[in-house]
Amino acid sequence: PLFDSFLHLSFIMASSGTGAAKAPPGHVRCKNFGCQKTFDPAKAEQTCCVHHKSPPVFHECAKYWSCCPNSRVYDWDELFRIPGCTQSHCTVVDPKKKVLGGTDIRAANAPKRIDDEIPVDPRKKLDRLRAGLAGLGVDEGAFDKAWGRLAAKNGDLNMVCSELRQRFTEVLEELDDVNTPD
Repeated sequence: PLFDSFLHLSFIMASSGTGAAKAPPGHVRCKNFGCQKTFDPAKAEQTCCVHHKSPPVFHECAKYWSCCPNSRVYDWDELFRIPGCTQSHCTVVDPKKKVLGGTDIRAANAPKRIDDEIPVDPRKKLDRLRAGLAGLGVDEGAFDKAWGRLAAKNGDLNMVCSELRQRFTEVLEELDDVNTPD
């Protein structure tokens, strides 16, 4: 958080255009990423703003716009010379996220766990199993008939799931025992 605050402060200072001419009265700086123009907010629809769609990224000394990741630079002035990738009108609306750092990049590209969406409801587990088996070419009607018999025998869908898990495990272990070279 402290480092991100420093990056944000540095970005604002760099984007404030030190040494730039003072804006005419009533004009404000455009809030679009990379624009830096001053404009009259009452005539915003008359402006042409070439800017970036997404905030800048500051990661391991590199600076680049997240929408243009192939244009990495290492100097503040160079960052603002990278041409915008989209065009619209200047705006006074402040973006929600002003800068991105390494943690944002890692979070956006984190691997997705496949076990995060395992249903708790046994009926949903059976539905997902049916879909997976159907994807392998197993007849859905045969699967429904088999788990229906198990439900009638056990009287509980949790028990059906347990028995199917046990039987599938046994079959998979038998396949592992086949005399095939590893």
